Amino acid sequence: MIEAELAEREWSQPFNRYDNIFISMITFFEIATLEMWPDMMFAAIDARGYDLTPREKNSPFVSILYVMYIFIVTFFIVNLFVSVIVDKFNE
Repeated sequence: MIEAELAEREWSQPFNRYDNIFISMITFFEIATLEMWPDMMFAAIDARGYDLTPREKNSPFVSILYVMYIFIVTFFIVNLFVSVIVDKFNE
């Protein structure tokens, strides 16, 4: 027989989430700077809804969203960086 232990548990949310506009903007900035973006992507893939426990690989199409966001944002950042360098070179 398997021993079961009744323990008090507390649900905690990670800091990088999309419940608040300010926190979601920080999360999007961290994703754009490629800071721990795979962890945030896997958490978003496993998310189910408000007050529901995560389920592994619940919505795998979220990964396409994350990868497209990274490609678009890094393209614009690189484009801006190159344009500033070319502009300064032309001066």
